Parts: sequence; structure tokens; C-alpha cells
Amino acid sequence: MQPHKSLLVLAALALPTARVLAQQHGEMAMEMQPGADRMKVTVSSPADGSTITGDRVTLQVATAGYKNRCDLAGTPNQPGTGHFHMLLDKSLVNMYCTDRAAVSLERVKPGRHTLTVVPAQNDHAEVEKNATSLTIDYQPTHPHAAPKATAPAGMPSIKILSPKPGETVSRSFPVQIAVQGFTLTCDEMGKPDAPGRGHWHLNFDTMKGPMMGMMTMAAMSCERTVQASTAGLKPGSTHKVIALLADNTHAPLMPVVADSVAVTVK
Repeated sequence: MQPHKSLLVLAALALPTARVLAQQHGEMAMEMQPGADRMKVTVSSPADGSTITGDRVTLQVATAGYKNRCDLAGTPNQPGTGHFHMLLDKSLVNMYCTDRAAVSLERVKPGRHTLTVVPAQNDHAEVEKNATSLTIDYQPTHPHAAPKATAPAGMPSIKILSPKPGETVSRSFPVQIAVQGFTLTCDEMGKPDAPGRGHWHLNFDTMKGPMMGMMTMAAMSCERTVQASTAGLKPGSTHKVIALLADNTHAPLMPVVADSVAVTVK
């Protein structure tokens, strides 16, 4: 294993435009919760320097010093809880809360690449000093040609079909969306941007703030239905559920393409 080098919060997402926006809006470093320095991650496989010939690589990850809970993502920080982020060549792929994390190598050039696992709080602030990195040598047996970067016809749009406005939700509840004029693909998360392609983010209450609004992000997905959770939300409280389209680098489309509904927590 190679110790993870220091990463700025926005640099860790590998978004040059994000750094510019952060500077323009005066964003500050995220606050670390009590005990954040005890949040650790280790990778037992693959071994550092492994050759990968398939179209994806699966990491065996162990966490320590906190409870690994994706159901609290996007809610206020709680000491002793969080999840972990996976980065490919310093670019955020996705968040995980299991001991196995699969990363697609679609649109990745053959050669050496760096995979980084880093503990993260509920608000996605990364405990950078406790990250773990390894290198892989990607030598695909069956190389895939990069898809043509052709945007779908029509203007991109997203609509929340469920829950309905004013609905009462509890525990785990589905958020179903409809998308037009945009191709959803999880395999390209963290890869170079392509016109009309990406995924969507599920946020609570706001899509503004540090890291391009990721502080309140509950999920990022290419599926049209994801399971949201009321964990970390007070019973009887009302919250806005927001669905917004994002490009491969997790930047919201500009102008923003989003939809929202207000729900009440049972």
C-alpha cells in the first residue's frame, strides 16, 4: 500500500471547475466531526501493483473507528458514523458502505492507475490523512472503444414521480424519477465528461453549499429508483427531496436541471 497524499477537498473530486467555483464563492474547508481522526480504511485486495484484465475491479475494504452507514449520507454529522469514497486517479467515483467496492474501468486507458479509498463523514467531508491508495496496471483482455459523445435529442429534464408532494415517509422509501434528453450511466462516474451523459444526485433540502452541494447528498445513481432513508431526520420534520442531473465528474448541469418535492418524516 502507498500512503495517500494530501488532497484538498475539491481536488479530491478532480473537478477543476469546482475549484474555480469554490474560489469564486469563498467556500471553506469542511469541518471535521469529533473523532474523525479515528476513521480508518484498509484494502486487503487487490494487492498494490496488480494487473487487471477485466472491465471492472473489486476492492475488499475494511473500515474501523466508525459505523459504515450510507443511510445517513446527506444528513447532519454524527460522531462515529460515516461511509467511504472511492476515487480513481483522484476523481470521485461513488460512495460505499459495504466491504466490497466495485469500480468500472469503462473509458479508462490501459496502463497504471491509482485507486484511493478515503473515509468520509455524513456530509461527505473526507478524512484525507486516513485514506489508502494502491496502483493497478489495467491491461484489458478485450478493450472497449469509448462511446461516441453524442448528446441525446431534446433538452435534459428530470421529474420526481414518487414520493408525491406532501407525502409522509418513514424508514426506507423509494424515490422514483423520470429522465429525458439525458443518458444515465454509472459506469462513467469519475470519468471524463461527455455531452448528455452522467447520473443524478438525491439531495435533502438544498443542492447548494460546499463541494457543489454534495454536503446534503443522500445518493448518486444511474438507476431510476433509489431507496432513500429517514435515518438522521427528526420525526415530524418536513424536508425537500431534490433530484438533480450531474455530469460524469459529479458537477450539476449548468443551467441546473432538477426537481423537488416536500415530504414529512413520520
